[in-house]
Amino acid sequence: MQINNLYNFKNPVKNFLNIGNIEFSDDLSHLDINRLCWVEPFNFRVRKQGDQYRTLKMPNLLNFMSACAYYKDMPYFNNIQGMDRVHKRLSANIETGDFSSGEYDWQLEKDFENLCVYDNLIKLDVKEYYGRIYTHKIDFQGLEERYISNMNLGATNGLIMGNYLSLYFAERYLACISKDIEVELNKANIDCDYTYFSDDFYFFCNVKDNEKIIHIFDKVLEKYELERSERKKEVWTYESFNNHNLVARYWKKLIAHCNIRFKSDRDDNKLYFINQIVYRMSKLDDEKMKKVFINNIFKTKYFRELPLEKYQVKEYDYHQLCFIMKYSPESMLYLADRFSIMKKFDNQKMHKFFKVRYHESLRSSFNDEQLYYFYAIKLFGFEDIIGGEKEMVLKSNNQILISYYLKDNIFTKDDLNYLKSLEDEKYWFQNYHMIMYDMDMLVDLEDNIEKYLIPKKVLQSLCNKPSKVAKRESYMNFYMKNLSTGKAIIRDIEDVKTEIINYLELKIAESEEVFEEG
Repeated sequence: MQINNLYNFKNPVKNFLNIGNIEFSDDLSHLDINRLCWVEPFNFRVRKQGDQYRTLKMPNLLNFMSACAYYKDMPYFNNIQGMDRVHKRLSANIETGDFSSGEYDWQLEKDFENLCVYDNLIKLDVKEYYGRIYTHKIDFQGLEERYISNMNLGATNGLIMGNYLSLYFAERYLACISKDIEVELNKANIDCDYTYFSDDFYFFCNVKDNEKIIHIFDKVLEKYELERSERKKEVWTYESFNNHNLVARYWKKLIAHCNIRFKSDRDDNKLYFINQIVYRMSKLDDEKMKKVFINNIFKTKYFRELPLEKYQVKEYDYHQLCFIMKYSPESMLYLADRFSIMKKFDNQKMHKFFKVRYHESLRSSFNDEQLYYFYAIKLFGFEDIIGGEKEMVLKSNNQILISYYLKDNIFTKDDLNYLKSLEDEKYWFQNYHMIMYDMDMLVDLEDNIEKYLIPKKVLQSLCNKPSKVAKRESYMNFYMKNLSTGKAIIRDIEDVKTEIINYLELKIAESEEVFEEG
């Protein structure tokens, strides 16, 4: 099992981390909760749409892995779909750290079938779902709740976003909500077919029942101290839904057209697919859909196995590719490894693009995109751009990116002094790497662990109380073991590339398996 995929599920930031490299005690499931304490996660902002972002919270590693070991035998831990097979839309694959391939297309076909039967689809959303789940209302099957709440400074009002444990417990709670909705629909004798994906609910029904269904949804949510998001109410007909869901058809058409134009006996084929991406994304009316379209193209077997030595590169290919990367920076994770080593591709023509866009990304709040640019710049070999932005990185609040700059010894002495002034527990991730890559700090390892890494809740009123001493020992031993043996939490960039390639190979194999079964 990929531990990274548990620590950060779905989001590509998982490829930059190497939790499997970290050493833990042999049997974490028996680490007494009383030897752990409240810990503060660090924040990592990822872009949603427009200028909106979602904040992922990365918990202390010892707390997180102890919680995983403790809860791993709960029902359906490895098979979320099994909690509610009738109504859950997609299932999670821990091995890929993503939602299962092929199921989206299958579910979309079911949606169209339902829209032929019923008048419309009503899509409703639970407002701020993760932040409003009270952990004491989750059924832990008799197990201790504190393994979860401890990861977020003891808070019981909300689950931190980003990791698989939170996803698992959020889905358990949704299964209960779904069951109550089904009961209420049956009591009201409403003919309706509904499914849900995370906190988005899809109700296929007839127009005369629309308001009744919304009322039932509100009523059930109120029971769980939740409420519907007024902003996200959507009503779709077959025609409007069909016009909106063009992504899969577009990339399949794109590949078919490009395959027809490719001549295997020539080495001057045109990079026709780049032009086709720009052309076809302009036909989509939704920013999210456009990004999904772009990213999925570069994840396909078609692109990953494209014989780039058989292609020439025109001037317009460069600016079109830059436009694509600017529109969806995540795409750089899936294309940079191929174009950066393409013999006919002039990397230098990308220098200005990366210099300007990296700087602009550092002025924003989106830590994920900053990391994507850093990755691509590394692969294209523009180290001067990396070094030129150290001041911006220093103030970026991007602890993963700062850790890479610490690893590469880019910061000056004054920069390091500034970082050393950040003693708050929320900086634990970058402080871990600050200690690791500073020989002077390693000399006074125990003192620096105490100053920068031991959770503040342990240090408050220590007073030699046995419980406090035991907790301090747990964290001290954990950090001493890993820092003294040079166990970084971040991967080398070449290892990041390998991790992404492995992920894409798994996704392609999964898709082919689903296709063969179908």
